[in-house]
Amino acid sequence: MTDGSEVDRYVKDPSLLLELCQEVIERLDAGTEADDTAAMEAQLREIAKAINKLDKIGVAVPDALRAEKTRLAAALGVNAEAVQVLNHLTDELEELLKGLTARLGRTSEGDTTKKPRAKRSRSPKTPNSTLRELIVEALRHHGGSCHKNDVLQYMEEKLQGKLLPGDMEWRETTRDHAWQNNACWERYQMTKDGVLKTGSPRGSWELSEDHA
Repeated sequence: MTDGSEVDRYVKDPSLLLELCQEVIERLDAGTEADDTAAMEAQLREIAKAINKLDKIGVAVPDALRAEKTRLAAALGVNAEAVQVLNHLTDELEELLKGLTARLGRTSEGDTTKKPRAKRSRSPKTPNSTLRELIVEALRHHGGSCHKNDVLQYMEEKLQGKLLPGDMEWRETTRDHAWQNNACWERYQMTKDGVLKTGSPRGSWELSEDHA
């Protein structure tokens, strides 16, 4: 939670909050250019083909080639993670903007009908602590690492009949339900806490050595 004195700072000068948001977005967006990502993906595919070919004919694969494959896979994993976080952030900011627009009583051009103020959903949702436990459980079930979709499928099975009203709210930006969106946010936090590895291959979630 943000303490009162810090909130007061942004209340006095809201432009500081906008600057902070912009800085966060720029840091997340660094290195996620589509052209760079496509080039790295193409390079990774070629290296993987070369390694497979050498393995098949029994020729030792140079350590430098394997190291480059690992480096590219890690870089693409970081990029994919940043894009995912930006998508989730977009969804949250759009919700905030809708609420702010409603507070100001704005309507679309030509629409003079008074609309009820939209409020951010307060429907109960599964706690993040529960989502975290299930993420760890799912990854251990799959041997410590697996694709994001396998994690979410495992979680969905465990949450069958237990999902709360707010969990099933649809997030248009990320094209998923609230509980899935929150699970992805929690996964991001878990990488910051050292529970999950950072720089995993694209789409993969991995427990760190200390939590495997």
